[in-house]
Amino acid sequence: MTVTARLGLPLIATGQAQKELTHNTAIHGLDRLVHLCVASRALSGPPELPAPGATWIVGEGATGAWAGYTGALAHWDGAWVIAAPAEGMLCWIADEAIVAVFGGGVWNAALPVAGLKIGGAMMLTEPPVAIDAPEGGSVIDIEARAVLAGLLGYLREQGLLTS
Repeated sequence: MTVTARLGLPLIATGQAQKELTHNTAIHGLDRLVHLCVASRALSGPPELPAPGATWIVGEGATGAWAGYTGALAHWDGAWVIAAPAEGMLCWIADEAIVAVFGGGVWNAALPVAGLKIGGAMMLTEPPVAIDAPEGGSVIDIEARAVLAGLLGYLREQGLLTS
């Protein structure tokens, strides 16, 4: 194997001359791909004056140097370096101020969150429990107490209140 399986970073071969070139290429690859932050995912063609070190997710209908690389990562380092994203890769998209995850061949900004645990205790889960609103009638106090009891029960289920 001459590159790593997940990120495609080059490996130094036994007895290789000028090992620093391979090492530096791998370090540049890590710089591009670890704690990934892109300027945008809306561009379909390279910007005219990219800042050194800037990265984009190539948009639909890619053109120019990005043609054929829709969804890939385009990094400017004096020349365009194109990298395929790895499954599960997280990315901050600066112009949208969101985090997206790469999965199933696409960037998905609707992160699937099944719940939140704090200190091992489940705090939030989905779907939320529906609590019926009080209805009219002559005994509002009883209905209000029932709704409050339902709300308190739900908050206890979520671990936000103790018994």
